[in-house]
Amino acid sequence: MVITPELRRLVAAARTVARSDREWSMMNAVPAASANPDVPGAPADYVDLLRVVNGGIFGSVVLFGAELVDRMQYSADSVDGAPVVLGRESWFCFGKVGEDPLFLDRRDGSVWGFPDRGITWWQSGVFERLAADLGEFLVDQVFGPGYPALAGVREDDQWQRLLAECRARSPRG
Repeated sequence: MVITPELRRLVAAARTVARSDREWSMMNAVPAASANPDVPGAPADYVDLLRVVNGGIFGSVVLFGAELVDRMQYSADSVDGAPVVLGRESWFCFGKVGEDPLFLDRRDGSVWGFPDRGITWWQSGVFERLAADLGEFLVDQVFGPGYPALAGVREDDQWQRLLAECRARSPRG
């Protein structure tokens, strides 16, 4: 299972800290869990995540909630002339960074995306593995030190400040 106690702690801390500051609560959303997520055809790791947080906005990263994710699967459809051929049978779109979609590989659960190269994502020939699984991606790149590189933001980004406040309030420091 990719939903670790550390990930649960990070989500809970971000939820608490986001509510404590007007700017953070306006620019981010850390929703409650979905008790019984109904997302037919979704990978088990994504459904497990919904039991912790039902989507959300984490700075430049958006995770689609149960009510939206099915409508966002068009991102996995093949596009004529695109250098990278996807397909819903192999890829599950669970979110985005800026305007660039994030995918779970249905075969092994790894996370993939199109790094921002200044062109529309489907025109890019650069499609990279971002993490071995959804839990690693979230801990390291959404709630961790990999966020600035993933999102292409400066260190004073508001989500970075929120994460710093989470660390400051943590008993672990």
